[in-house]
Amino acid sequence: MRIPQFLLSALTLTLALGGASGASIEERDDFELRQLTDDNFRSETARGVWLVEHFSPKCSHCRAFAPTWTQMAKDKQHLERLSGFHMAQVNCLAQGDLCNANGIKFYPQLMLYVDGEAKPHYTGDRSYGDLEKFINEKVDEYSQKHSVAGKEDDEGVSTGGRPNPDGQVVEIDEKQFEEYKEQGPVMVEFYAPWCGHCKKLRPTYEKLAEAMKGKLNIVAVDCEQHKGFCKNAGIQGYPTIRMYHHGTRTDHNGSRSLDKLKAFAEKAVQVTTLQSIKFEEFDSIVKSDEAFFLYLQNYDTTVADVKSVKSALEPLLGAVPAYTSSDPQFYQQLSVANPPPTSVLFAFSSYSSRPVGSLSFPASEDSLKRFIQLHKFPTLVELTGSNYNAIMSSDSRAMVVLGALHKGDEGQKEKKKLAEVAKAWKRGGRPFSQPVWFVWVDGEKWSGWLKQQYTIKKSQLPSAVVIDTPQNEYYDTTIEGTEITFDGASIFSVLEGVYQHFLRPKRIESTLEWGSRSAAATLINFGQMSVDHPLLALVLLVGAVGLFVGLLQKCNGRDMKDNGTPVGGPRLD
Repeated sequence: MRIPQFLLSALTLTLALGGASGASIEERDDFELRQLTDDNFRSETARGVWLVEHFSPKCSHCRAFAPTWTQMAKDKQHLERLSGFHMAQVNCLAQGDLCNANGIKFYPQLMLYVDGEAKPHYTGDRSYGDLEKFINEKVDEYSQKHSVAGKEDDEGVSTGGRPNPDGQVVEIDEKQFEEYKEQGPVMVEFYAPWCGHCKKLRPTYEKLAEAMKGKLNIVAVDCEQHKGFCKNAGIQGYPTIRMYHHGTRTDHNGSRSLDKLKAFAEKAVQVTTLQSIKFEEFDSIVKSDEAFFLYLQNYDTTVADVKSVKSALEPLLGAVPAYTSSDPQFYQQLSVANPPPTSVLFAFSSYSSRPVGSLSFPASEDSLKRFIQLHKFPTLVELTGSNYNAIMSSDSRAMVVLGALHKGDEGQKEKKKLAEVAKAWKRGGRPFSQPVWFVWVDGEKWSGWLKQQYTIKKSQLPSAVVIDTPQNEYYDTTIEGTEITFDGASIFSVLEGVYQHFLRPKRIESTLEWGSRSAAATLINFGQMSVDHPLLALVLLVGAVGLFVGLLQKCNGRDMKDNGTPVGGPRLD
């Protein structure tokens, strides 16, 4: 009996949801104590941390210490690649000249070498616990000192001299815009001269340019003069404030006060860094950050890999925290295999210490960007007016699983259920070419929008649809041909059908199209009524015109409160 692919996918996701994250770092069965001789001593100890036991086979203390040393060397072998820590032996009976050259005076004598330089020998107790504490301290010191992140030279991206030398807003066209982008980050206000909000914003925007003098280019585009440019940029409302940096764009959706605009601008001029942390800080980070990235380095991590991670995270402009560590305890906690990859980037979400995704290095630039785009939002995020464009009009061209939920306790249960579905998908979902994001909305508050866009009624809550944002289309039918229901198997079935190009999408009507269709239906009905009841039709027509004129005058005297003057497209706010 052949099992349908979507059922296999659902089974995989269920296992991913409930299964363990994997075994801890494995031990190697072929372990042997490393021996150093006069021929290889200098070359081996030239790089990294080496704890070397100088011993004699005739020494009774050496024979008594041998089981402890052997067990410690076996237990710490995984540190060789993680942090460059090694344990080795020198048989002074066979290598007398080498031991004399190293100043060995008794057996067993434990010597520490750091990058070829001899350090004071170990003087503590030879118990397993004391020796392990000494090793962990030295490993931590070396790891922190030799962490790759932050060591490489930052390469300047500006090719046009000091940015914003005069501290003024510069009016630009499309050609000049491309030139500014080549120089580094640039903040753009897309505006229309007739827009009241634009006129109100301009003094603040000019103060911002003055505050960012010598730091960031602050420019503006008149969308009345450059309509084609603004249309190609996807501008849907005035004013739109957008940051362009490293081939990506980020809209400012918050308050337009000077402080908020300045905070947004300063994120772009700060070089995105990976904040170095230790393992003991991890729990507090999990509790405070709903979503974050953790880049684990080790002894084999390359500068090129670190630069690629920094570059890929930079367009987020600090919106998602990013940390780095070379603490070996992370490798144990996160069940990284031994030998480990050169480095690993983990994504965490929903205040959980269990990662929702990982990417091992070396990795291609495309796979790194896809990974960050997939995980830059929490596992389940609320869709609001402030993040609508970032989600529904994203450059990453995301697939969006939208859940419309009830209010109150019932809605909280539904949100928890959808979050479990999202977690399962992140752990084992289909590898779409674009990211798949799970979002939710208050189905009662946004009932009109849901009905217009996706024909979801209040009586149908909770409901779900799968939206292909770049195509402006959505899916509400499973691969079996039934209507989608609010459960994991049904949502997975729809996603599977989309992945296989098996399902036929439905087109999302724009507000203008919806209004035109409604107006056409109204006119048809009115035309029929005018034939049957001409006097009543005339009275209704005069009343409708009067109402329209009154509303028009009222609207012209009032600006929209939060999001500028819309020029088309659906808005949640």
